[in-house]
Amino acid sequence: METYRVKVGAKGEIVLPVELQELFGLVADDTLDLCVDSEGKVFVRTAERSVRPLSDFFEDLIVSDLLAKGCSGDCLKNKLLERKLKLSTVLDRLSEEAHRAHKNGQSIKWWEAQALTSLGIQKGHKGLYHVMITTRGVHDLVVLRKEELREIPAVFESLEQDPFAFKRLRGPYYETYRVSFRSGAKEHRVIYTVFAEENLIVILTVGAREVIYDRLNGIA
Repeated sequence: METYRVKVGAKGEIVLPVELQELFGLVADDTLDLCVDSEGKVFVRTAERSVRPLSDFFEDLIVSDLLAKGCSGDCLKNKLLERKLKLSTVLDRLSEEAHRAHKNGQSIKWWEAQALTSLGIQKGHKGLYHVMITTRGVHDLVVLRKEELREIPAVFESLEQDPFAFKRLRGPYYETYRVSFRSGAKEHRVIYTVFAEENLIVILTVGAREVIYDRLNGIA
């Protein structure tokens, strides 16, 4: 376990050393929750950024992996935080790459993806936001079964109207969200980033929850 010494100013202000800011993935105006248990032990977690929001999406999968490797106790706590931060960083990197690809003309409107055109969709842009897919997203759609693909158009159409209505996965820099949808017995996710000033949504990845988790770990 690492120990960090933090000084408290005359007015109660606390300045975290750079190592701690990097560990928690903090940027300006982030919030920290200080949780005190019945024994007086203090636990720290980020309230607004990457760690806690990501836990809703990945924590059980990360814990299962770590337990399978014999990690428990302090090892489990430290590794869990490390994995969450790493996955959050991956999402930010994907957001940056997707936006750059879009700027370079390497994206298409969602209904132009070949996997979806096979469904016979007749679509034009009618929403407030433009939903675009890069090559990575196109590849994700290709491997989905037809019954899974049938659920996608309704998801993308809802994003065109209000992309902020869904679960936020806050990385340090980008506005990244996920939508859940079910096909048969499987839970699927669409992960996307909103660039509000451009009325733009770029799809980062689509697929079954476990598949996305493995995919992001492969990138990390």
